[in-house]
Amino acid sequence: MRFHVLTIAVSLASVAFLAAGAPGQFDEGPSEVPDPAEATAKSDELVRQLESTAARGGLYRAEAIRSLARIGAWPPVDRWLAQIDGVGDSAQLVQAADAIGTELLLRISLRSDLSDASRSAIKKMTAAANANQQSPERLRAAIDQLAGDEIDANLAANRDLMSGGNASVEAIVSAIAGGGPAGHRAKLLGVLEALGDGGAQALNQLALYGDPGVRASALDALRVLDPASATDTLISAALASDATADEVQTARRSSLFPQGFEKLDAIAVLADRLNTLRTVAMRTPNDLTPAILWSLNQDRTGVQPNRSTEIFRRYRDAYDAAQRLRRLGSLPPAVARSVLAADLAYRVMVDVGWGGPDQVKQVRQLYRDQVDPQSLLVALGEQRDRNDIPASVGIVRLLSDSVVSGGADSGLLVGRDGGFSELVDAVRDPQPRIRYEAASSLWQAVSGSERGFAFPGASYVRKTLAEMASLDSRPLVILLETRPVIALRQESILNQMGYAVERVTSAIDVERAIERGGDLRMVVSKIRIADAVPAELVDRVRRQPKGKRVPIVFYSDAETSEKSLRRTELETTSNRWVSDDTPAVYLVPLPGSPAALSDVLFEVESKRRLPPLSIGDRARFRMTGAAALQGNS
Repeated sequence: MRFHVLTIAVSLASVAFLAAGAPGQFDEGPSEVPDPAEATAKSDELVRQLESTAARGGLYRAEAIRSLARIGAWPPVDRWLAQIDGVGDSAQLVQAADAIGTELLLRISLRSDLSDASRSAIKKMTAAANANQQSPERLRAAIDQLAGDEIDANLAANRDLMSGGNASVEAIVSAIAGGGPAGHRAKLLGVLEALGDGGAQALNQLALYGDPGVRASALDALRVLDPASATDTLISAALASDATADEVQTARRSSLFPQGFEKLDAIAVLADRLNTLRTVAMRTPNDLTPAILWSLNQDRTGVQPNRSTEIFRRYRDAYDAAQRLRRLGSLPPAVARSVLAADLAYRVMVDVGWGGPDQVKQVRQLYRDQVDPQSLLVALGEQRDRNDIPASVGIVRLLSDSVVSGGADSGLLVGRDGGFSELVDAVRDPQPRIRYEAASSLWQAVSGSERGFAFPGASYVRKTLAEMASLDSRPLVILLETRPVIALRQESILNQMGYAVERVTSAIDVERAIERGGDLRMVVSKIRIADAVPAELVDRVRRQPKGKRVPIVFYSDAETSEKSLRRTELETTSNRWVSDDTPAVYLVPLPGSPAALSDVLFEVESKRRLPPLSIGDRARFRMTGAAALQGNS
């Protein structure tokens, strides 16, 4: 029985195979093969019909362009798109953009053979469509439409708001701040959540800095939208001295506010949060990663977006955390200094030239009890210990203002233990900007007193002033190379990059050059050094205060053995030489052009907090140093 079943199955499989694999055996006749010429003729006829439609203009033209693009008729697409470049009516441009579609417009714009007129037309249509989608009137109408219960109307309103991007966030936050029925607010919060994290950031700004009449509404909406990001603001509002009764009630009735939580508990939690956010900001790469910063509008009842980068957003987060603490009133000294430092760091990051009379006056009014010279000296030491460069620069400028205004005393020159004051110690800082500004402040203090240069560390101040007086108009690179031909080539490359080059022939010469200082940007060295191995050179450079933050580049060439190359790579890439704020040690092939050092420069820039000294900065410091030395001679 099994044999018969198996035989039948095999027979059926054979028939199926023959039917599939040998189509000619059972066909009633030969199959028709499409004529290519006929297919081309049909395609040409379709293009002619579409071009005839496009000739009618307006919406017909846009729909024809869409169809032509879908069948790949690119020359007609280009020709008809170019005609749209002459359209000036925004409504027609919006209509055309909607008809063609965003994805198809992007696909067309990527073609290399597209004419300039067509590219201009695409830009016009895109701009008009964006302006229409972000129109305040359109968004306001959509928000009002959500107040109803009709499903189709709500769907249309949602579509309009979702297409508005940040403009929709701005409009929705303003509507929420103005109050309204709970059901309507719930719908708006749903759209806000779908639009991303911008809604929570915008509400946080309004709840923290907004007009007293809208802060409670913004706080309650933030609590519902994003409880995690609302917690710190709720804690601050519940205990803030400037909070309204509605704010306090909203914060304290929230389940996010711990029972029995008092001011000291809030300070501990918010201070820890501030420290974390400051650390995150200091470790954020300084690159062009885009970010949106939300700020208040003029009457403080709404928000507006500002394009920025991720590093500024992180420093802004730390600034906001500091302001939450400041709302609590009197703070422990260490926490108060951290709040001031976060504030100054953000101000200096945004404006590296911060420190004008009006700007300093504003900070002094905000932090009356924390800007006396002694408190600032303690803060300077703390910020230099954590390598917070922007905050350190801001504090030095406040101290300089104290000197100019006559509010400084001998504490600027002598420490409490009779040793170096924090300002004097700052003249040995790895960052040229900090040590030069500290030296300038000290010279102002000395020139106006009878003490003169008779204080602990005065010799270091003089050395820094001499260093300033000898600054080159260009930043400095130290080159360790003994072979004349290679040295000449490397000097030429570094000169092309805008550096002044100091050539040395030994590790001890590198140490001496670093000790002399200047606006030092890099140490470049060959691997085979007469008086040190590469790891020892790195150690010597890093042990010097002015060399702690200097990137070091070793290059290999034909004379470098494979064994020496591997040993150098192993020794110099050790974690001993790398940290979040210290440039790495690099090993590269012998540079043949400036591009060979691009990776080095990229990493240096990513770890830099403030822009390097400019030509104007170096000229200003050079003049200050020269004047100080002449006045002291």
